[in-house]
Amino acid sequence: MTAKRKLLLVVLAAAVVLTGGAFAWKGKNGAGTAAAVATAAKPGARPIELIAAELHTIKPRGLVDVVRFTGTTQPIDQTIVKARVAGRLAEVLVREGDRVTKGQLLARFENTELQAKVNERQSALDAARADARWTARDRADKETLANRNIVSQSAADQAKSTAENRASMAAVSEAQLEVAKKNLADAEVRAPFDGVVGERIANQGESLPIDGKIAALLDTSHVEVAAMMPAADVVRLKVGQAATVTLEGFGDREFHGQITRISPTTQAGSRSIPVYVEISDRHEALRGGLFATGSVTVAEKGHALAVPSIAMRKDDDGDYVLAVENNALVKKPVGAVRTWSRGELVEVKGLESGMTVVAAPLPGLKAGQAVKVLEAR
Repeated sequence: MTAKRKLLLVVLAAAVVLTGGAFAWKGKNGAGTAAAVATAAKPGARPIELIAAELHTIKPRGLVDVVRFTGTTQPIDQTIVKARVAGRLAEVLVREGDRVTKGQLLARFENTELQAKVNERQSALDAARADARWTARDRADKETLANRNIVSQSAADQAKSTAENRASMAAVSEAQLEVAKKNLADAEVRAPFDGVVGERIANQGESLPIDGKIAALLDTSHVEVAAMMPAADVVRLKVGQAATVTLEGFGDREFHGQITRISPTTQAGSRSIPVYVEISDRHEALRGGLFATGSVTVAEKGHALAVPSIAMRKDDDGDYVLAVENNALVKKPVGAVRTWSRGELVEVKGLESGMTVVAAPLPGLKAGQAVKVLEAR
């Protein structure tokens, strides 16, 4: 390669380097200018838009704490009618579903032998009373003669002893007659209270022993709700508290009731505690086994300030809420008194009536941020 050609290549390389540096400087300077322009043109922070559903206006209100329950109805008065005498059933006069009144005849045993027993005891009593009367007269006569020294005192004492023995025998015979009459009366089985026959257990012609089952009798007009409740709810209940109950098949009708019993132990497996709510209102259409829902008011307070629990926030300084004042969020420290409505509301102190607070789980909200409340459409 000639010297002239080498010189030409060196000149071209230098020109390329100078041109690239010029473009690099220009690009850098242009980028900085564009950034500056962009920074200068950036508008102010846009306010956070809130809708009415995300806000809560504080005002005095009544607070109620309610424990709800579900359960099944069961008759309070129910019994198995049993035989009081052994024998054969001559007839059974009722069937399932029959409504009966107290004292109504339900069944009758064959009573031929029982009537004969009564007659036997009556005859024995008559004989014992006659013997007692004779010995009483003999005693009186012997005592009179003994006073006149006609008979010995031992004879008078013997007559007295015999008379007392015959009087005792008459008393025994009288008691045996009462037992026989009672057995005869018990041959007629009667309803112990007003109710409905739930089950006919024995039938005509069957021989039953004493305490043999005849029928199941229920008083369905007076029922209670047996509810299985968690321990966390039961600790707030006590016997005598009023309850409101709705029952399957009665629509929106509400029945009044009260807690009558709370079991001292939990049910194995479920760890639930049985609670019994007696329904005060009586109704002929009430039945056992109906699904029931109800509620018990365990606490209430009037003219209190409360916020939704979701409005409560917490930081190192303690509990606070974010209030909306002059289109900006303001931090308001609060003191929580207690929760209501199964934790949905928190009674607070340190706030004023009329304040509007954020009541939605919106992340990133901070005091000082601008907000805009959108009007409901």
